[in-house]
Amino acid sequence: MPSRKPDRSHGRNFRSNKASFKPNRIKSIEPTSLRVSEATLQDEKLHATRLAHSIDESMGFNRYESGRRKVGWLCNMQSTSVEDERTPGGRAAVDYFFLEEDGGSFKATMEYDPYFLIAVKKAKEADVEEWCRRKFEGIVKGVKRIEKEDLQMPNHLLGYRRIFLQLSFHNVGNLLEARKTLMPLAENNKKNMNAMDIYAEVASANAGLDLFDDGRDGGRHDDGRADASDYIVDIREYDVPYHVRVAIDK
Repeated sequence: MPSRKPDRSHGRNFRSNKASFKPNRIKSIEPTSLRVSEATLQDEKLHATRLAHSIDESMGFNRYESGRRKVGWLCNMQSTSVEDERTPGGRAAVDYFFLEEDGGSFKATMEYDPYFLIAVKKAKEADVEEWCRRKFEGIVKGVKRIEKEDLQMPNHLLGYRRIFLQLSFHNVGNLLEARKTLMPLAENNKKNMNAMDIYAEVASANAGLDLFDDGRDGGRHDDGRADASDYIVDIREYDVPYHVRVAIDK
């Protein structure tokens, strides 16, 4: 029986997967498409708010805005927004639903600015405040300083108080956008702080001195333009639900 010679045509016609593989090109996203998607999302939220309001009215909970004083039993509450042409996304508010003694019902809307707190290094509040106003222009509604007990300090039982910056916003969407930027900064700066920095801050507060003003910041500028974000060491009360925040404060 004659021997068969190996057919080498398969080897000549074989193409490697690596040779035929072409990596996908990186697609660039135009800023205009992001703005369009953001506007679409805001329109969807506005439509959802209008739909919820119409459902409330069909169930007998008309919004009470002015007139004689009303008294009722609170039966429910939910976050909402008030339309405002000057504020994309509307103004944050909470709807409170009431039942009257005579069987009637109504809802009242209370507007309240959502906010969270940021802790900064002592004597750097002005720098960080200016940086926040510039960084989040059009997002942050206001920045103010408040003095509260810092319960996360090792000696908080002594009543150590520090100054926090309270960042308030028009709506929850703006708050989440700012929080997304500030959270990584605060976590990174907090990791770089050691026990000596915390002790120096507490000692400076008790003695009325500024122990941070000694040039130990490695050449950072104090004009709030270059590295003011490096002074943000923590973010507080950022995870409180909006309707709970209003119930606590009001």
